[in-house]
Amino acid sequence: MQEAAAIAWANPSSTHAAGRASRRLLEEARESVAKVLRASPADLVLTGGGTEACNLGIRAVSAGRRRIVSTAVEHPAVAKSVERIERQGAEAVILAVPRGRPPSAEALAAHLDSDTAVAVQWVNHETGTIFPVAAYARACRAHGARLFIDGTQALGKLPIDVETLGADALAVAAQKVGGPAGAGACWVRRGLDVEPVFDGGSQERGRRPGTPDSASMVGFGAACLLVARRVEAQPAIAALRDRLESSLSELGAVTNAAEAPRVGTASNLSLDGWEGALLVAALDLEGVCVSTGAACSSGLHEPSAVIRAMYPDEQWRARSAVRISLGFETSPSDIETALHAFQRVLARKES
Repeated sequence: MQEAAAIAWANPSSTHAAGRASRRLLEEARESVAKVLRASPADLVLTGGGTEACNLGIRAVSAGRRRIVSTAVEHPAVAKSVERIERQGAEAVILAVPRGRPPSAEALAAHLDSDTAVAVQWVNHETGTIFPVAAYARACRAHGARLFIDGTQALGKLPIDVETLGADALAVAAQKVGGPAGAGACWVRRGLDVEPVFDGGSQERGRRPGTPDSASMVGFGAACLLVARRVEAQPAIAALRDRLESSLSELGAVTNAAEAPRVGTASNLSLDGWEGALLVAALDLEGVCVSTGAACSSGLHEPSAVIRAMYPDEQWRARSAVRISLGFETSPSDIETALHAFQRVLARKES
């Protein structure tokens, strides 16, 4: 991105030499992102982040449909979009995710027809739960329904091939793979109309108005060069997560959604008798950063809506839940540091 700064300042829609140079950077980045999705670059809409990409994809699949189906544990970018569509007159069907177990394709199929859109996540943003989106795609195709997948948490954790997956739209975000915040992309199946999220110019073939941030997209493209290595590292990351969860269980922690398949990069734990926000603050003072849920919902000081939906009869889980994120860069010593911090914090309450 630093190297690109001398070029990326120019408007890539301009036809002068500086604009053409900026356009080349933008298109090279588009090709890098498309490659990790196994998509055609022409079918990729570059956006200002994952939230915009989710909004765009949901608009694409829901246009003209009278029903939209989603789940109770979606990221706010999806959940709020579904609420908007419901306010506009469509029927919204929200499927339960008991104890973190995703709905089956059969449960989804019961609500599908050719007048239905589906908006679901691939990987849950708080627990790391993997949803069977390929099975969902087959069910949608069988019933003529359209499918949007929030793939922001899947990128860099699971292999993605949009053509074989069978969805109609899929969103990804740069910061989930080490790229800059404020850069995202939405793949939309060719032939599907896309209504822009906001009005403006004809950039991105009329699908996303506004001057694109070429420098951020360069960062997204560069980050995509490491996506394969991130996917390959998943078993090692999962082993670190298991070590963390096993040790914290000895301190009284309970892992949420432990019964469902998960990626290795997220661990969601509850400690009865604690408040999640207090745990976050106490661990922060120890130099360990955790969260109570999606960063997009931080500052609300409310129990995690995701954990509350997963465990409606065990509300203590939502009140005390903390999300611990691991990644490509996490080391065994990081796990030990976190464990020691938890031990010190939990010991203070006991004393």
